[in-house]
Amino acid sequence: GCDVPKVEVVNSSAVVFERERVTLTCRGWGQPPPKVHWNTTRVQAAPFDVSNTVSEEVGPDGKMIQVKTAELILHSVDGTSNGMLRCYADNVVGRSKAEVSLTIYTPPRITYMSMGKSYYQHIKYEAVAFPEYNYSWYINGRQLNINNRLLQDDKNKYGVRNINTDAAFYIGYLEFQMDIPSNAGLYTLVIENEYGIANRSLEVSFPPFPRNANNQPPVPPASSGKPRVQGRETITDAEQHQLPMIVALSVLLVLLTAGGALVTLRWCQFRQHYAAEGTPFSAWLWESLRPGGGGRRCFDRKRVVGCERIPLNVARMVENPNYPVYHQETLKGGKASVRHIAREKISFIQSLGEGAFGRVFLGTVDYLSPDEPTTLVAVKTLKDAAGEEARVDFEREAELLTNLQHANIVRFYGVSTDGDPLMILFEYMEHGDLNNFLRDRGPDQSVLDPGAKPVAPLTRADLLKISTQVAAGMEYLASQHFVHRDLATRNCLVGDMLVVKIGDFGMSRDVYSTDYYRVGRHTMLPIRWMPPESILYRKFTVESDVWSFGVVLWEIFSLGKQPWYELSNHEVIQQVTSGKLLTKPDGCPEEIYQMMLTCWKTQPQDRCPIKLLHSQLEHFCKAESEYLPVIE
Repeated sequence: GCDVPKVEVVNSSAVVFERERVTLTCRGWGQPPPKVHWNTTRVQAAPFDVSNTVSEEVGPDGKMIQVKTAELILHSVDGTSNGMLRCYADNVVGRSKAEVSLTIYTPPRITYMSMGKSYYQHIKYEAVAFPEYNYSWYINGRQLNINNRLLQDDKNKYGVRNINTDAAFYIGYLEFQMDIPSNAGLYTLVIENEYGIANRSLEVSFPPFPRNANNQPPVPPASSGKPRVQGRETITDAEQHQLPMIVALSVLLVLLTAGGALVTLRWCQFRQHYAAEGTPFSAWLWESLRPGGGGRRCFDRKRVVGCERIPLNVARMVENPNYPVYHQETLKGGKASVRHIAREKISFIQSLGEGAFGRVFLGTVDYLSPDEPTTLVAVKTLKDAAGEEARVDFEREAELLTNLQHANIVRFYGVSTDGDPLMILFEYMEHGDLNNFLRDRGPDQSVLDPGAKPVAPLTRADLLKISTQVAAGMEYLASQHFVHRDLATRNCLVGDMLVVKIGDFGMSRDVYSTDYYRVGRHTMLPIRWMPPESILYRKFTVESDVWSFGVVLWEIFSLGKQPWYELSNHEVIQQVTSGKLLTKPDGCPEEIYQMMLTCWKTQPQDRCPIKLLHSQLEHFCKAESEYLPVIE
């Protein structure tokens, strides 16, 4: 009869030193006689041969059987071959396998080292060693101290990772968490085990970052003109001939200045009358949480049918006991405790982007809390806050953000007002915006960016966790009568341990320009996330935020696709205002899609409250195996 073949190895383990010779023997038999072969994938780095022989032997039942033998001869073993080697016996009935554990004692060697960038600039290296090695990093010959996966060197922090990917093969990173010139130098990695030691060096340089002695944010160079020269100036003959023209231009400038002052006076009188009607809630400081803070405050008042306003009496705000309030340093005249951060404590690392309200920088603050010598922050500079009215708005909105504190709202640290420009400081989320985070883990990433390092895909539990956190943040904002008006995955940030928070301050709207529909010169509307009443009448309420939340759910479960990606902005307006809805994303559980549909009711009052949506998502998280199928 026919049966599955039998297979065995002569020795189930082999221990050798690198560069030694070793022979591994595998035997197989059965009816019909099988093909016996080794999987040689693991041993390709060193020369090897395979020999096959056939012999007749007495089987267990006393009958003669045909035994096939395959010998794998490794002439000079390489450390990368450490691990399990498999031998197979195949016939028409099936396959059997046997394994040999090959241990190769290997002195360490560094096979690759280069600069790269994922989230941080880093030195990436690859190494081979067995057993595992100890490692040390040096800069210009001076050793860096290792402390809980962080290398602490004065104020400069480096992240370190050393990953054992396969037996004797390692991939490691030295991450530069601050791209500053003082981190430049010759970096040397030394690795050592009981069989040897190896080292490799790499010269690292960072471009000098312009900053002045007063800790002012870097000023971009002028687009034209010659470099400024310090020292005594002399007037040439050519310049003397230009003096009459200079005088004439000066007189013209004085006249223009006087005229401008008159226009400004009339404008201020108009603004005072305009402001007496009531202040729109969504002012520029919360807009700074959006990409680049583009767009007008609360859009154009004449176009807004219903724009909810937040109570300005801070006593009516709901205090959050989970966060401390700093009472020792407040803005003058502020009703709420707004933390003031001295400018000399702020350092700038690099520019992150520029928006309508100013530039955004990655920076650090010294001793933001007593136990944190240096804290990474995002610093937003406000370029149009020089006037008294703008400063009043600044203080008023800072007061508001101080009270908006929740685990899923990006944290507002404080302000710096001792000098121009005014600055606001927020926490910095290391994984960037949620939209890119989802796309990087989507099925199309390998096609869109073939050179990108693959990352672990998101599970159903991950997507539910993300959705629940966004819902929690929106529930809190609704409890404060806060209308976001631009909720989207691009405006959520991702931190460590898959923590998601609402608010984005790092990028210009130019980055996601196709997500916005320009109306006039200044207004940009996220129409793909807007309900019919917002598109037609510019009406923004907590119910319109619920519609946007449904679109965010669609984004999350489509792994970052743009809503209505197959349509132009004009076509989207036609679809939404005629009652058409987004279809269910591939692989999205039916229960989640039904939740989206409850967010997209035509009448705002019929939409599911965000509090109930949050509760349902929490329930799904706790009982996902019972309620939701697996997302494939």
